Amino acid sequence: MILEQAYSLWLQFLALFPNSIRWLVSLVVFIFFVKIIIDLVKKSFFWLLLLILFVPASIPLIKEIFTSLFRFLQLILPSLF
Repeated sequence: MILEQAYSLWLQFLALFPNSIRWLVSLVVFIFFVKIIIDLVKKSFFWLLLLILFVPASIPLIKEIFTSLFRFLQLILPSLF
């Protein structure tokens, strides 16, 4: 449900731009999200590693977070083409 709401907001945001540059806006936002995710993992890699080592129950939670994030990015990516 949250994923559908985020996708709906994304489509509303893209509607603000002309069709000719929507792919560029999608590309810029995608690159921005990837950079944020990479920076977040770099900053908290040690804590993420400790979390995985000491709390085995957190692995499904982390998988779900990354799966949801991947699904959201998959919804954004078709807007590039």
